Amino acid sequence: MKKPTQFIVFALLLVSKLAFSAESDTENKNSSFDFNPIVIDSKDGIGAAVGIEYKFSGELLSKDFNSKDSGASINPNVAIGSAVVSYSGSGTVAVSKARNPKNFLEFLLDAKLRYSTPRAGSVIGGLFSKYETDQSFYNKQLVYGLGATYGKYAVLAANDFVALDANYGRVDPKDDSERKTAIGTTTLDSYYRWNLEFLYMCPLNWNAVRTVELNYRYFLENKAPSAIKSAGLDKHELATLRVGLKNDLFIAYSTGKLPFDRKNDNIFQIGFSYKLY
Repeated sequence: MKKPTQFIVFALLLVSKLAFSAESDTENKNSSFDFNPIVIDSKDGIGAAVGIEYKFSGELLSKDFNSKDSGASINPNVAIGSAVVSYSGSGTVAVSKARNPKNFLEFLLDAKLRYSTPRAGSVIGGLFSKYETDQSFYNKQLVYGLGATYGKYAVLAANDFVALDANYGRVDPKDDSERKTAIGTTTLDSYYRWNLEFLYMCPLNWNAVRTVELNYRYFLENKAPSAIKSAGLDKHELATLRVGLKNDLFIAYSTGKLPFDRKNDNIFQIGFSYKLY
């Protein structure tokens, strides 16, 4: 019998393969790719570096479940339920990886159910499998488990957006040099981890300031060994304030650390936002 990790990954890849050959209600309509040239520096770093911040996502399959009209607040022409198989990835790559203070790349595949209403917002939940690595692909690990996301537009302002993402998964570290050093072994055991993320975005159009974005990410290992806690590897958190300016320019400030970042830092970014599609 296959190991749980192999089974989850195989199942998700199989569904994805079938999705390419199946009819999709929203084929190629929900994909995006953001490509941002940046200059990044940190308080405790060894100098600024030129790099690229990227984020992409898309749906391999999205099957809507149309609802019936059940009252004045429900539009019968709007689908409020769907099954979704999607992919996403994000990270920062610097010309000098030694100068990259956000050295964490993610590639995710998930299969989830989505339910939304105009007033309450949207809820998405299901299975996920995620590959995490650093820029050199030297440290890497596979995470799989259950995840849920809640999002809603027009919470505090007419066009703002709030999202909360929560995942609980099993981490299979293929290689993690700092973890090996902390435990004192060359063989790493799997462990369970919480991963929470909060996002708030608001368009402002205040002269030069066009948008403001707040993002907070939190990783916590469940029942971490004392050696991992002593080394500060059981918990990672990163808070980011990003301000969008005229002509697609943006500035950002982050504090904290992500997995594979071994110390807290204050990170500064300036760059241009390009949405390829």
